[in-house]
Amino acid sequence: MTTRNLLQILARRWYVVIVVLIATGLLYATLARPGSYYSEVQLVFVAPGDVALAPFNDQRRETLVAFAAAIASEMHNGRPTDRLAERAPLFGAGVDQGYQVLLPNRGGQWQYSFPDPVLMIRAVGPTPQWVTTTVDGLVTRITALVADRQRGTGVPIVDAVHIERVPNETTVNFVGSSAGAHARALASLLLVGLAVSAFLAVTVDRISQKAQPQ
Repeated sequence: MTTRNLLQILARRWYVVIVVLIATGLLYATLARPGSYYSEVQLVFVAPGDVALAPFNDQRRETLVAFAAAIASEMHNGRPTDRLAERAPLFGAGVDQGYQVLLPNRGGQWQYSFPDPVLMIRAVGPTPQWVTTTVDGLVTRITALVADRQRGTGVPIVDAVHIERVPNETTVNFVGSSAGAHARALASLLLVGLAVSAFLAVTVDRISQKAQPQ
């Protein structure tokens, strides 16, 4: 078959080409997920006179862990924490926009262990601004809760539990394909779509020719 014959068949069976190209475009739109921005911050609950990077005092650890767990529970309005995505980044669990506040589990799947008075804040979103605003807003809210829960106890500020943020500033990272990678993927799919449309158009044309009365 010559190139001229192929072009004539494609012209006669143009509807086959259109259907295949539309299907190719829908496939690309389905597979080409936009990238995501994400960030993780730790809030370490620290006893008076201690610092976040120092070894935890075992005598205070249990109290600090219980306090951190209570704050986490309040952040979730008393509902159990969703830990399905704890071992993987949120974007790896299929979350495009959302956040998570949890007390990290150092145990296994069947038996939880919470030895560290730390709250992990994780956020993933469509823009760096959204992620930064979300993380900073959660830190501000947790800081206020920690202060509020100790305000009515009569404990002086110098003797109150405080939190230290690690790292001090929100660092936003990006995961996803670059614009060049998207363009290459689209070009590859388009070539495949053209090849498939040509094959189907020729097949339909031959079947139609055979079906015609001699």
